Amino acid sequence: MQKQIVYPVRQVLWDWNGTLLDDLWYAIGVRNRVFPAFGLPTIDSIGEYYQQFTFPVRLYYERAGVTDANFDQVAHAWMDEYVRGCAEIPLHGDAVQTVHALKAAGIRQVVLSASQLEILGGQLDCYPALQGCFDHVLGLSDIYACSKEAIGCAYLQDCGIPAAQSVMIGDTLHDADVARAMGAQCILVARGHQSRETLETAGVPVCSSLAEVAGMLLKS
Repeated sequence: MQKQIVYPVRQVLWDWNGTLLDDLWYAIGVRNRVFPAFGLPTIDSIGEYYQQFTFPVRLYYERAGVTDANFDQVAHAWMDEYVRGCAEIPLHGDAVQTVHALKAAGIRQVVLSASQLEILGGQLDCYPALQGCFDHVLGLSDIYACSKEAIGCAYLQDCGIPAAQSVMIGDTLHDADVARAMGAQCILVARGHQSRETLETAGVPVCSSLAEVAGMLLKS
């Protein structure tokens, strides 16, 4: 049974990749450029990508044929290629409007990502329309995208806003798992790195757009 959002909502924790940043096809392209150098197959469709993608990213790599022997090499090659052109990745079309609407409503906003913090900060700098909208930007210390649960839990313990009045917004089951560990609410958006069918197994609201998310959060 799907949980309903409980009001008031005082804080939103945003996932970045796939949620605010429209990087699904870009990530598929990076994979298809990098993996053949390691004798690994390319993929031809979002459906095939959805069948494999998961967290931690190491498990996704295993599904794609990466082994313990070449994991570090593949991970670094993938990240180098991703960063090379990431300044050109667009935001989702309704991302800026949604973030500004929540800011105008007085809702604190934080980016909570499994990206390496330095890379995440560099990406955020590419989008002037989002500058000044986030009270905190939280990311990992490495490129392996294992889990953002620990940094999320540590933040919520000290931020001064109850976890129950905070909502994690993301595009993967990992975001729902992190929200659960933090004691926060969750909304998932079905146009990122996992399919709607997969997201609906989380038992939380699943939206088709950020505009729909904003309507849900601001109706109180």
